[in-house]
Amino acid sequence: MIRTRRNPNYNGRYYNDAFDFMDDMLGNFWGTGLESTSNMRTDVIEEADDYKLITDLPGFTKSDIGISLKEDILTITASHKDADNKDAEPKYIRRERVQSSYERSFRVENVTAEDISASYENGVLTVTIPKKQPAEPETKKIAIS
Repeated sequence: MIRTRRNPNYNGRYYNDAFDFMDDMLGNFWGTGLESTSNMRTDVIEEADDYKLITDLPGFTKSDIGISLKEDILTITASHKDADNKDAEPKYIRRERVQSSYERSFRVENVTAEDISASYENGVLTVTIPKKQPAEPETKKIAIS
């Protein structure tokens, strides 16, 4: 890679032309669209009879996680908050794990909440959404008069 210009305002990155600079600047301004999902990454897998959503949620317990279905929108939420007791032992020098919450929504169609199952093991949430089998069109015999 040939580095031709350096812009000190953008973390010392090098730019080959003005278009690289503009892409970086607009990407930082508008975002990439992945910021909201960066901490709740989900794989969607299609299998023969169902779809599986596999989400990494390390550090959460089952009671911290919620899954709801409303108007064809499946929403996964995860949140926990540590007790805010400043007088208790141990005395923290720095606390970064006080509170966190995540939410992610997926559009699903022709599914009822009773059809969906979920499991949580070793920090990985697996949601199974069964595929609806297309209804076999009914054949009606028509009498000839």
